Amino acid sequence: MTDKQLLLQLENCADANDFKGFEKYLEELFKVTDDANASLLLSAFLMNRFTSATATEVSKLLELIINTNPELAMINFPDNCFFQAAVLRGSFELYQCYMDEAIESYLYDKSSDEAYKCYMNLNTVADRYNALIFERLPKYVKGKDFHGAVSIHNEEESLSIINDNDLDFMERTIENYNGILGRRDILKDLEARLID
Repeated sequence: MTDKQLLLQLENCADANDFKGFEKYLEELFKVTDDANASLLLSAFLMNRFTSATATEVSKLLELIINTNPELAMINFPDNCFFQAAVLRGSFELYQCYMDEAIESYLYDKSSDEAYKCYMNLNTVADRYNALIFERLPKYVKGKDFHGAVSIHNEEESLSIINDNDLDFMERTIENYNGILGRRDILKDLEARLID
């Protein structure tokens, strides 16, 4: 099978929560491509699956990937694909999984100076991406980019009404907002690790 066919099989397994099948196809992927390309392909795979609502499931997939082949986690260290995916998506869950499964294992027998350098490198990458993404976030104007405000349902006050045409816009806005918060939390965590 080609890497594209294997990624499709991985997608099917992930959709069905078939973790045994997912691991099987991961092993097959590692036979048809090198670690650097597998890391790139799998980080793109995770980014495409990620939303705020799927953060836990995607983190579980990242854990399976790293545990199946720990070498993938450290490709181009520290500027590697999985860390980039977590920061780009603003996913504290992916970041935490990456730190638990890869970085903490890597730093287990390292000196405090090496740990500091590692965290500083990660912080530099995260800070750079945070600044670039924040600059590029679109600014929306009511009446131009979306039709109107969210209103309250007349008969059920706990329900909100939104114009159908605004639904995609609102979902993108929520994802962007959650990404901002996630990147903020990632930077806070890295700064705390630098102090310790």
